Amino acid sequence: MRLHHAVAAALVAGMLVSLPLAATSPAVAATTWRQLYSENFATAYNSDSTPWVRDTYATGFDTITDDAGQWYRNDYGPAWTTQLNSFATYRKEFRVGQDGWLTASLSARDFNKDGVIEQPPTITTQALGSEHVAVLNVPESTGGAIFRPTNKLPDQYRIEYKLKTLDFGGKRNGTINYNGKVNGYSTAGCKTQHPWGEGSRSPGWSGNASVPYCEWQNVREGPYGYNGFHFLSIVDFANPAPRNNHFWHYHRKVLMDQFAQHPDRVGTGTGGRVCDSNTNTYYNYRDGNFNTVNMWISGMPNWNPGPGGLPGNSQWFMTSCSGGAAENQLSSAAELQPELMPNTFYTFAIERDATGYTLEASGNFARVGQKTLRFHRNFVVNNVPIWHYNTTAAEYNGQFNGTLTQNDANGSASWPNQWPAGSSYPDYFVIGDLYTNVYEGSASLTDIKLFVPDTGGNLALNKPATASGQCAASEGPEKAVNGSWTGGNADKWCALGSNRFLRVDLQSAQTVGRVVVRHAQAGGEKATWNTKDFDIQVSTDGTTWTTVASPRGNTAAVTTHTFTPRQARYIRLNIITPTSDTDTAARIYELEAYAS
Repeated sequence: MRLHHAVAAALVAGMLVSLPLAATSPAVAATTWRQLYSENFATAYNSDSTPWVRDTYATGFDTITDDAGQWYRNDYGPAWTTQLNSFATYRKEFRVGQDGWLTASLSARDFNKDGVIEQPPTITTQALGSEHVAVLNVPESTGGAIFRPTNKLPDQYRIEYKLKTLDFGGKRNGTINYNGKVNGYSTAGCKTQHPWGEGSRSPGWSGNASVPYCEWQNVREGPYGYNGFHFLSIVDFANPAPRNNHFWHYHRKVLMDQFAQHPDRVGTGTGGRVCDSNTNTYYNYRDGNFNTVNMWISGMPNWNPGPGGLPGNSQWFMTSCSGGAAENQLSSAAELQPELMPNTFYTFAIERDATGYTLEASGNFARVGQKTLRFHRNFVVNNVPIWHYNTTAAEYNGQFNGTLTQNDANGSASWPNQWPAGSSYPDYFVIGDLYTNVYEGSASLTDIKLFVPDTGGNLALNKPATASGQCAASEGPEKAVNGSWTGGNADKWCALGSNRFLRVDLQSAQTVGRVVVRHAQAGGEKATWNTKDFDIQVSTDGTTWTTVASPRGNTAAVTTHTFTPRQARYIRLNIITPTSDTDTAARIYELEAYAS
């Protein structure tokens, strides 16, 4: 059995260090991470300012179970297409954060196709105590709202964030009915899986696609009743946007989510099991608070689900009770306590290294208290792979390739080469409500951070530096490249006058893709003295310069500027507005340059 210890990540010397985990394969080496991006939502935005755009399904991701998927037509017949065409789908997306590294993506339904969305989801920002948060609000189960990266993730990374509030079902103070809602759903109208229902032969409903919306499977209560939230998922395709739930069952790699079942769905059974990580024993889901944290991987799909079935991947759950080994049985690693939020928050993180994925959840969990639960899973264990784990073709030899086959009452189809040699599936993360036929509620979060391995040193360290001038003999440009910014107020370059600049000679052409600037507050001075407006330029000859970053209105003590790596021997920092108040001195405690 593979054993994994639940260990916390430590912050060491300004870098995030992932502690090693035990395994039967060679131990996972400690990784030192450097932060690439961070978004704390202090800059206000409102999704209402971005227009909704009609989605005609002309550019679907695949032809299987995407919203206009062939699978449904083959199963349900022509009546299903009529149901799909009975409403209009609208989407909107907008970028947020430094360099627009995050994308907010929303989906909504116009039921009567009059051009007016009845209950549109929103993503907004607001203050919450001393922090700012993004609020995802989905007032109708047919909507969705997520955050995703704008570009693919690096091959190795750590993504993390803080969840501040959560209201997507589960019990509150012992009951599933709270605040006038049923398991997080409003009591108005019908809430069904229409038109992306379970397969036509699934029990509990007629399987007839021609029935009205309200006669499809009820998601608010009954045998199909459940709510939930994706804390953090890694998926296998670019530009994720909210879609139907069965689509996602075929496109996830690893994930952490909430599964808030209605008691009707649990029925007389156990509802699954939840791990008490203090005693490493399981208790029945039905005896918990229904706010589960599931930490799991997607395995191989059933290549031929059979008539009336739907494609989907096997599900393997990791808990402390299993020693961290992934087991093919519904098992929750912990339960949140939403009643304690936002005074209590939860941190979720996923890492990908050269050997596999690590899933991590921290917070004050029901029954066990404050803990960090952390499990590493190799890409392949006992011939069970993480679905589409290879972000590059070189990581995979084609051994798990197959043909997805459907033979149904209204049509047959096959989709060959679902995982061929030479394929690659770069990672994208998803946070939020990504289902457009189930899930309803609201959540708030902050501090979404992306880390990459720290593989290179500071190229500017102790390199020759020149400047437009200096405030005092002890505040020359060499102080900005000496590797220190905590040596007192003189441990900086300072300059007055006009046309202030700092120039560093790397002494040879280097690949540069990231520049870090430590401003006044980093050295202990006033926050209003952080450099407000400046340009960063690079050059190969010291004569012709290319601007790679132009921050305006900065208030941060430390700024990180990432750009497409390029050859450069010289780096120049041009000060345009030195401070946010009336002080006219430029103060730079350190300028650092890195390859990536």
